[in-house]
Amino acid sequence: MVIEPVSNILASEGLGSPTLNALVPNESNYTVLLMQPHGKIEASVAGVGNKDRDLAQLQYGKFLEEARQSQADLVVTPEYSMPWETLVKAIKDGNVPGPGKLWAIGCESIRFGELEAHKQDLAPFAKMLYEPLQAIPARFTDPLAYVFLAPQINGNGAASIVVLVQFKTGPMGDPDHFEVNGLQCGTCIYQFGGAGQSLKLVSLICSDVFNFLDADATAVYDRALVIHIQLNPKPRHVEYRRYRDRLLRFQGDQTEIICLNWARDVEEFCGVETKLWKNISGTAWYLKPDKFDERDATLCTNHRRGLYYTWLQPLFTHALFFNYTPATYLLQATKVAHIGVPAAISRRRGPQLTKASVWDGDAMAWVEQVGADDGFNALVDESGQAKDELKRIAEDNPFAVERILALCAGEIGHYEDWHSVRKIDSCIIDESEVICRITFCQDTDDQASKFRIARLKRCGNLWNVLKTNDLLPASLADLSDEFQLDWSPVSPHQNILSASGKRATVIYMGEESGIAQAESIFKYAAAFLQRGFADHNESHNARQRLAVWYRGDQGGIELYGRERFISYTSPGDATEFDIGREQV
Repeated sequence: MVIEPVSNILASEGLGSPTLNALVPNESNYTVLLMQPHGKIEASVAGVGNKDRDLAQLQYGKFLEEARQSQADLVVTPEYSMPWETLVKAIKDGNVPGPGKLWAIGCESIRFGELEAHKQDLAPFAKMLYEPLQAIPARFTDPLAYVFLAPQINGNGAASIVVLVQFKTGPMGDPDHFEVNGLQCGTCIYQFGGAGQSLKLVSLICSDVFNFLDADATAVYDRALVIHIQLNPKPRHVEYRRYRDRLLRFQGDQTEIICLNWARDVEEFCGVETKLWKNISGTAWYLKPDKFDERDATLCTNHRRGLYYTWLQPLFTHALFFNYTPATYLLQATKVAHIGVPAAISRRRGPQLTKASVWDGDAMAWVEQVGADDGFNALVDESGQAKDELKRIAEDNPFAVERILALCAGEIGHYEDWHSVRKIDSCIIDESEVICRITFCQDTDDQASKFRIARLKRCGNLWNVLKTNDLLPASLADLSDEFQLDWSPVSPHQNILSASGKRATVIYMGEESGIAQAESIFKYAAAFLQRGFADHNESHNARQRLAVWYRGDQGGIELYGRERFISYTSPGDATEFDIGREQV
């Protein structure tokens, strides 16, 4: 793999480097248009392409029209997706990027000889460039086509439309050796920008990442936007994740990755055989700016449109995953770095999803959808009688649901800010990138499914406890009338609201916990409540309205420290961990 500056390629053709809006390190935002297509693909000795040719040409043609009309600064489609006929027609019709815009188009496979024919066909309209390969009729290439305007070096004459083609540099490892036997590989990865104060942009095509080593990451990572396009049934396989580890492990926060795959449930047609991949999508945006906008209002707006927050704990990185269904996504994003920008306005808040569109077969067009289905309503019945409350809250704030469910289960960790989005246990992902979010439940991994169902059932069991008067302590007798689940940033350690408007903290430790676990959670919750109120009386009342239930040795549901609710008379500035003052 050779990382080649685009400026070198253009200079040999008498062209200067474009000034791309996405790579100017100022405070101005830039727009990104992504396509996550529906997957009916055909694989043969000729390569990989769309099964339904007519539909694909119509959908991708409309997508390129949207790219032009929206004036998106960066336009991306995944590996093996764009029909060459569609791209060639768009260029001939003048539907091309404007100044400062870049299209990074993953195209269907093509033999090198066929690419040469397109070059001649497009010569009156665009300059097509690519590294020289030997024409091997029995093999196909896996191309990424960069389309952009480049100025003349001498400043004379109009800028030229350039189609710079980058080839995949190494085959993927599939059991049938499809690419091993059929793919003709390139050697170059092209880099836009990087000179002076310009930011960098590079793209990797699926299994390119196998050859993306430490030295490559060191050369690229600083002030870089990395695009990874795929047609991948297992996008979070360890070998496909390793390049992200290499890029994101460095000190600093000026690296971002856009990972774009096809939509879930790809169907592959190979002769008479059909394979159902049953894949996730895995399309995501990875970033770690210090001023990332993690306010609930911002993240909820993204959520409703189909962009879901997680915190990639091992790499201290924000990972925003897109809805798995076929769609196009228009986003506004902050630059990967700001240089010479006053601190007061240098807020790299991350991508904001402004529009998601789905294909309307009747209208034969991409149509904006009001809201994306995150899958929560199909699963919330697992919470039993609590389901209506959880639905109500999720409509307003999905993150409030994540917090309520964590608190109901006693999963609040040892930190007072357990409710921040980076510390809610269901929002955290580990190196496997399995997503356990409750209110974004499209991940089909068994671990994620079991986690969600267990968490919802725990809430349902707690609801039943609260509906059993004999199990309520005297301090929570008012809950026997009516109550509702609730979470507020003003009272972050409380999750229930009585009919009279009094808050409380209620926890059910589940079937697998005993008195020791109940005691530990009680102490932490009490300490958080104690520190959460400046007024000693309010702190005292809040701790009196704390209840932790667990499954006792005899199989019954027990309330931890029932007598505490009678004798809890310690001073408001004492801590629950001061064992010497505990009254039992």
